[in-house]
Amino acid sequence: MNIMKKLFLSILLILPFLSIAQNYCGTLQTEEQLTWLRDFQANYTGSDFRGGDTYYVPLKVHIVGTDEGTGYMNAQTVMQDICDLNDKFAATGFHFYLFEGINYINNDDYYNHDWDDGYLMMVNNNVANVSNMYFVNDPVGNCGYFSYGGDATAINNDCGGIGNSTIAHELGHFFSLPHTFYGWEWGEPAASDQEEVDGDNCNSAADGFCDTPPDYAPFRWNCSSPPDYTDPDGVEFTPDGTYYMSYSNDACTDKFSEEQMDAMRGNLNGPRNNLSDHPAVTFTDVDSTALIAPEDGAVHQYPNYTVLKWKAVENAEGYVLQIAYTPTFSAVKYDIFTTDTFFLATDLAAEFNYKWRVKVLGEANTCEPAGNYRTFETGAEYLSAIDENNLVFDQFIVYPNPTNNTEMLHVDISSAVTKDVLLQITDMTGKVMYAENYKIATSKQTLNIPVQKFAEGIYLMHVSDATNIQVQKIIITK
Repeated sequence: MNIMKKLFLSILLILPFLSIAQNYCGTLQTEEQLTWLRDFQANYTGSDFRGGDTYYVPLKVHIVGTDEGTGYMNAQTVMQDICDLNDKFAATGFHFYLFEGINYINNDDYYNHDWDDGYLMMVNNNVANVSNMYFVNDPVGNCGYFSYGGDATAINNDCGGIGNSTIAHELGHFFSLPHTFYGWEWGEPAASDQEEVDGDNCNSAADGFCDTPPDYAPFRWNCSSPPDYTDPDGVEFTPDGTYYMSYSNDACTDKFSEEQMDAMRGNLNGPRNNLSDHPAVTFTDVDSTALIAPEDGAVHQYPNYTVLKWKAVENAEGYVLQIAYTPTFSAVKYDIFTTDTFFLATDLAAEFNYKWRVKVLGEANTCEPAGNYRTFETGAEYLSAIDENNLVFDQFIVYPNPTNNTEMLHVDISSAVTKDVLLQITDMTGKVMYAENYKIATSKQTLNIPVQKFAEGIYLMHVSDATNIQVQKIIITK
């Protein structure tokens, strides 16, 4: 490929992201989006989209960490974010639900990314026919952005905390909405393009919505001290900072306008109708879970081998486990989403008192509170024979071990009685690298495990039935 062709392709990749960095939102509405929106605004009647329907919107959450698996956004916070998001979108009829759990990604280039790497992050990891959202450390210096080219949103971890409006703002962009100050992102527009206070040009200027008043403030501002402006007719005004699509601070914002909501409904029923290509979901209440092990106040747990178990809950779609340093859970060691009812902690501190709890997630429901916590204390001793078993199979042989990551890993296994088991491989931080359900019979069977994508290192294979876990250490080489 010649140099000019490479340059041309690079420009094509970058174009969907170009924006003026505001340290809040890096989104730029594309001409295609604006063409759809202007056509919608010119032809719709509000009654077409105000039927009181509930639209269940699948939200795929990707939590990005470093190459070493550190720096993840707090999963408990993400669950609360989704709960709060549904409050913000309640008037639209949208109800966002967690689609097939959380995807954890370890990649330094995505964790702190530029426009090119942000685009690659999305095209390499997006799930089709859902709204994809990535939590990262630094999305090109912004609090967040929606990428038309990548068809996903990226959220800065620091801007995605409880009470934020960043997520609602970026999803507004995802569903076609411009900023309330549209046109001012690039400096002062021509007077003819400045929205007037009397509304004479509200259909043709700024965001094109007549129920959002003029806003000329393309920067973060506090609602206690809003900026003052004068429109082309000489009328003085201050922007209304209560709209999510403005740049006022999080505490100021509390709504979308009726016309903005109509546009988002129209977008969901039009260009975004692929979001409905999923089995119907419903809001499901779920009970809290009972913690099983370790018992409350347990001592002498192995720092490199502590198994936590809890009771399965009817209608649960998954669980968020937290292992914390403090009773308030303000400082956590582990904060993970899982569909299992157990977790193996492998890198706790010795001689430390931990607190742990589990939050149950229902279908389309991330709002249930976490249950009561328990405590346990690690001892000074580490488990050296980490492949000793408390679940005995008639045969359990893993080979080759060590194995090259270009080969398959094989497991010869049989049981005295037929049983359903879950086989998982985790890295030493507890991140699940492989998971598959098997039915183990009394005759020997060989399981073939693909490890081609595994980095060089030490991993743990654990096989569990309803009550027990068997663990085998495996080594992957290049």
